[in-house]
Amino acid sequence: MVYTVFSRLSGYLGEDVAREVFGDGHCRLAGSVNPTGKAAAMAGGFRVSGRWSYGGFIRHSDWTVGNSIVHDGETMRRDGNGAPDIRFMIIPTSDVEIVDNWYVSGLRGTGSSDFQVHDVFVPEEHTLSAFAAKPVQPGTLYATPMITIFAASIPCVSIGIARAAINAFVELAGAKTPMGSTELLRDKPVVQANLGRAESILRSGRAFLFESVEEMWEHVATGRTPTLHQRAIVRLAAAAAAEASVQAVDLLFNAAGGTALFESNPIGRCFRDVHATTQHIGTNAGNYELAGRVLLGLDPGTPRF
Repeated sequence: MVYTVFSRLSGYLGEDVAREVFGDGHCRLAGSVNPTGKAAAMAGGFRVSGRWSYGGFIRHSDWTVGNSIVHDGETMRRDGNGAPDIRFMIIPTSDVEIVDNWYVSGLRGTGSSDFQVHDVFVPEEHTLSAFAAKPVQPGTLYATPMITIFAASIPCVSIGIARAAINAFVELAGAKTPMGSTELLRDKPVVQANLGRAESILRSGRAFLFESVEEMWEHVATGRTPTLHQRAIVRLAAAAAAEASVQAVDLLFNAAGGTALFESNPIGRCFRDVHATTQHIGTNAGNYELAGRVLLGLDPGTPRF
């Protein structure tokens, strides 16, 4: 998911840079969209320093994105609306120090370690406005809002985890005889009901997400700008899909019994991983508030929308 989302930046870069970063078919881009770096403007580019969290899969990347606030000397540069000038800095991962601190309860396999750089030069052409960049390539994909597509991609991980949990549970239920019972787990009505609810909840969340993205996509494909309402519905669907995935996995975790407690058990791993996905800013409960504000005719309350 991380690599797929960041590959979309190719449509906002000059062709030579895009080919340099993505052109050989296997180069990968990781990093963070949190603007915790400082970029000092200078002739031809920027001197970048900072530390970022959640660098998913960064150990496998060739390039790293470090979102940074631009400064002229010690003065923060601001855009025409008075907001800080925030830019994605695309840096060779060989110039990045990876901090070994990803010791977490869920999503351990993403390797989302902190990373940092100190006084690394980044050419101007290897940067772009973080949330206001204009695409240089045509096509619906690049005309859709960057932050909206990013948010819509995250719950796909949650959905995949929940689907894996359902598959693992079906296999377990056909083989496990619970302690004190003479029948298989699958023969218990409460287990059957839990699985049915899990399947229904997951499919409902997935359908809402796909419907909201498809509606926005079709709108943009006609050359129109997506409405604030459409973007709010996508953010709402992203949070709802992630939440539905958690609800589905919780039902199965409870039905699986003590077997799911072990770290080696796939349902237990799905339980830890799917709960971790809802901690992301793109899927957490705060997105209900953002969407609700827009539905009530208010602004979303954040520039990263």
